[in-house]
Order: sequence, then C-alpha cells, then structure tokens
Amino acid sequence: MARLVSAEALAASSGAPAAVGLPVRLDFRSFYDAWFDDVARWVRALGGVDADREDIVQEVFLVVRRRLRYFDGANPAGWLYQITRRQVRDFRRRTWVKHIFNRRRVEDPDALPHATAEPAAALEAKEKQRILYTLLAKIPEDRRCAFVLFEIEGLSGEEIARIQGVPLNTVWSRLHHARREFFALAARYQAREKDAHQKRAERT
Repeated sequence: MARLVSAEALAASSGAPAAVGLPVRLDFRSFYDAWFDDVARWVRALGGVDADREDIVQEVFLVVRRRLRYFDGANPAGWLYQITRRQVRDFRRRTWVKHIFNRRRVEDPDALPHATAEPAAALEAKEKQRILYTLLAKIPEDRRCAFVLFEIEGLSGEEIARIQGVPLNTVWSRLHHARREFFALAARYQAREKDAHQKRAERT
C-alpha cells in the first residue's frame, strides 16, 4: 500500500503539538515507518475494503500522533491494533448507510443530485434518498435523532448526550432501539419490494 500521506503531513494535519522528550522508540516518524505496513494489513484483516483502506490507515496514524506522548511504550502492537480496530469499526459505522443506499448527501431529500449527473442516475439516487428518509421517518424522533447523529454524522455518544441533554446510557439505549427498528423496517420494505417484483413478473 503506497504511503501517499507522509508522517510529517499527518503530524501537521493532526493539530496536536509535538510530543516533547519522547524516547527515540516513540518518535512519531519512526513509529509511522515501523508500523505502517502492519496497520495496513490489520485494516484489511478487520474488514476494511480496499477502496477505504488508505483513509482508515491515515485515520489510525492521526490518532497515534495525538496519543503517542501518553503511550508508555509497552506492547506497541497491541496498542496499535486496538486503535486500528476502533478506526475500522468507526469508519464502517459512518459509511454503512451510505453504502447500503448509495446515496449522495443532500440537505433536502427532494433535491436532485448535482446537475451534471446523468438523468437516470439522478432519478435513482433521488429515489434511494426518498426510501432512506421514509424509513427514518417511521422511527420516533428522539431515537431517529440519535441514530442519524451517530451513524450518519459520526458524532460520539458523549457528543450526542450533550446535544440531546440526556445521560449517555440513554443515548446508547436509543441507538440500540433505533438500529433494531431501522433494520426491521428495511427488511419489511425489501420483502414488499420482492413480493411486488414477483407479482409483476407473474403478470408478464
């Protein structure tokens, strides 16, 4: 996997101050060079698809850059693996709805995608957006808000708790119920679509 973003660029983009007084073994550039290939393999083993792998690896090292000064140097493989596992999980969490519906993010669900899109593709994207919003609309508002903020917007549970003014456990409960409701709604929609398709096929 090509290192299209250098260690120096990652360090600069992280916004974190350089760690002072670190031993050589915890120098970020050395850490990046020594562990880049391992992290790339772990991302793939953990289910990161090839198209997303580079982005996830760079996210891992942005986290490493921020946290390296607090790392005691013990078991770097285990420390890095846990960061990688969380980044793969979080990346998939942020993108799974978009991948399922292949949707373009727009503020207005009735708005067509960019004018340069082919008409057929624009109509298909609009229909998928409509389906997504139709399903989400059936979920109670507090659960739907937590679901969208967490799964689509990528906010943390703590951020959602502050936004919604509720305890963190309430956020997790809302997310649990919202996910269950969403998947049930999606399954029923797909079953109806399959049944309708079969009936149309029988009439032809």
